[in-house]
Amino acid sequence: MPLDLAVQIVNHRTKAHLGPCLEAVLGDLRSTPLEYRVLVRDNASGDDLSELAAALPGVEFEVAESNDGFGAAQNALAQRHDARVLLALNPDAVVSPGTVAGLYALLAEPGVAAAGPRLVDAQGRAHTWDHGELRGARARLASAAGHSHPRERAERAEVAWVSGACAAISHAWFDAVGGFDPGFFLYKEEEDLCLRMRRLGARVVYAPELTVRHEQSVTGARDEHLAASVRRFRDKHVRTRVGRAVLPRVHRDVVAWEGRARKLVRGRR
Repeated sequence: MPLDLAVQIVNHRTKAHLGPCLEAVLGDLRSTPLEYRVLVRDNASGDDLSELAAALPGVEFEVAESNDGFGAAQNALAQRHDARVLLALNPDAVVSPGTVAGLYALLAEPGVAAAGPRLVDAQGRAHTWDHGELRGARARLASAAGHSHPRERAERAEVAWVSGACAAISHAWFDAVGGFDPGFFLYKEEEDLCLRMRRLGARVVYAPELTVRHEQSVTGARDEHLAASVRRFRDKHVRTRVGRAVLPRVHRDVVAWEGRARKLVRGRR
C-alpha cells in the first residue's frame, strides 16, 4: 500500500531555518494517523546538514550534484516515493498544529488537486501573495497578461493557485501533468502547475483557517529570477502575440492606477 503523504523540502543555503521547519512539521505529523516520509534535498548549496541528519534519523537527506532550481528538485523528490499526497514545504516555513491533517483532508474532496494554507509573517500578518484569485475581472486580466491577482481573504475558496512554500498536492494529479516545469528555476512554478492541473478539470483550494509562518526572501533571490519566470509564464500561457505584447502593459497600468488610488484613500483618512 502506498504511503499517505511525503513531505518534500528543498534546501539551498537555508540551514538556519531548516531545523525549526523540520521540528514543526514532524511534531504535526506525529499527531496524525498518517503514514509518511520526510525528504530533504540540498540543492548543491554547500550547507553541512550532517548534524541535523544525525539529530533527526527519521528524515531522509540527499545532496544534489547541481542546483537545477526548485521545480526540478521537487520533481526529483516526488520520484522517490509513491505517497498519495506530496507536501511541498519551504525550509523557512513553520507549520501550525493541525496544518498537515487539514490540508490532507482537503485533497480527499472530489476533484481537489492542490490545497494551501494562509502564510503569515512573524507578527501574524498575512502574505497577500499566498494564493491567486480565480474569478473576477481583475483576476482575468492578470491571468491574460501572464500575471496573478492576489488579495487577502478570510474564507476558504477555490483559487487559481496556492503558494509552493506550503502546498499539498495530489501525486496522481502531479504525475498527470508531468510535475513542475523545470524551465522555471524559481518563482511562478506553482502557478504554472496549478494552471495545468485546472485545465484538466482539477480544483485548487485555499484554506486560510490553516496558518503557516513563512519568512520572506529567504529561499531565493527575487530580483535574480522573478522577471525570467514571468516571461516564461507569459510566453507559455498567453496564447497570442498581440496578447503577449499588449496585455502586460494594460495590466501594469491598472496595477499602477490601483496603487495611486490606495494612496489617495489613505491620504484622506
